[in-house]
Amino acid sequence: MAVRRRFPATQRHRSRREKGFFIAFDYSEDALREIDRIFKDDHAVIVPLTVREILDEQIARKLA
Repeated sequence: MAVRRRFPATQRHRSRREKGFFIAFDYSEDALREIDRIFKDDHAVIVPLTVREILDEQIARKLA
């Protein structure tokens, strides 16, 4: 059974930044949907990066 957590609004709004980064080994479809929801609801850009992308230095295309 998968545990679904929403990112609390207080954490998102605390810094009042327009762009943020999540770093993980991998992302589930639920996590990616949640990132899309945050973009649609709050107009905040969250860039999901994987550890592999960072180690392979493939992040430039995602940050453009």
